[in-house]
Amino acid sequence: MTPAIGQQTATEATTPEAAVVKICASCHGMELVTDTPRDYDAWHDTVQKMIDRGARGTQEEFGLVMDYLFQNMTPVDINHSDVDMLMGVLHADEKTAQAIIARRTLRPFKDLAELEGSIQGLDKAVLDAKKRMIYFQ
Repeated sequence: MTPAIGQQTATEATTPEAAVVKICASCHGMELVTDTPRDYDAWHDTVQKMIDRGARGTQEEFGLVMDYLFQNMTPVDINHSDVDMLMGVLHADEKTAQAIIARRTLRPFKDLAELEGSIQGLDKAVLDAKKRMIYFQ
């Protein structure tokens, strides 16, 4: 029996990581996810295609999948992204995201070292983990 929407089952994923493993990895390896960064709209289309092909999960789990993909597998252009994108992808607070925007208005960032050296409040471990997804155009 399928639970009602919003009703949690014993196996329902409750974290973004668990939802990705449960829903995405049930059909393909996680390498497919981690090797193909996409923007938010492309991830939305991809998840919809998965649903259309029979991916199973609750609405909440698919929401968690989108959270994971946005926060971990979405590229960010430091010199052009809006506050929400900077906050989500860099796991930064609003003050830090606003500081990035204020600084780039004066002079665009040229690389990760300059970003790290110019902006307080960024998590170096997050930046290191996401460095292949951070662009400076």
